[in-house]
Amino acid sequence: MKGKMPDTYERWERSGHLESKLKAIAEMTSKRATQKEIAEYLGITQKTIIKLRKKHPRLEAAFQYGDEELRKSLEDAMLKKALGFEYEETVSVIEETKRGTKKKVTKYKKQALPDYSSIKYLLITKFGIDFNDKKAEIELMEKRIENNEEIWSDENSFKKNNGTKWIWKQSKE
Repeated sequence: MKGKMPDTYERWERSGHLESKLKAIAEMTSKRATQKEIAEYLGITQKTIIKLRKKHPRLEAAFQYGDEELRKSLEDAMLKKALGFEYEETVSVIEETKRGTKKKVTKYKKQALPDYSSIKYLLITKFGIDFNDKKAEIELMEKRIENNEEIWSDENSFKKNNGTKWIWKQSKE
């Protein structure tokens, strides 16, 4: 009986290695590994991994899960920076004495102050326009869009259309 050849994902599934591969993909993605690096680790080409991601939803989900974990880690780091934190700094000094060398380790507790940029970013992304410096401009733009007064242009269209810049104005009808 002839059938189609199993792809790499199906071979992992049949051999019992699928779960460990999916876990490795999610973990590597959460640590900023590129798709190319993941493909190399798995022993396949980047083209193969692209095809497998399209065909197998669980593989795509592993990449998405890793991306989400990375996003959460970055948000946590930004929150820590926004709030400020305490850390310990260690200084090691080696001194020459009459009896030989002596190592002296000194630990200092330091405070990282809250970071205004991080605070501002988190307030805007989590709680909206009320914390944006450009609140008035954004509200004006929203009103102009609602009243069909806004003009939109494609900055790249000048190059695409032989020097003719396209401008689109929404009609009031």
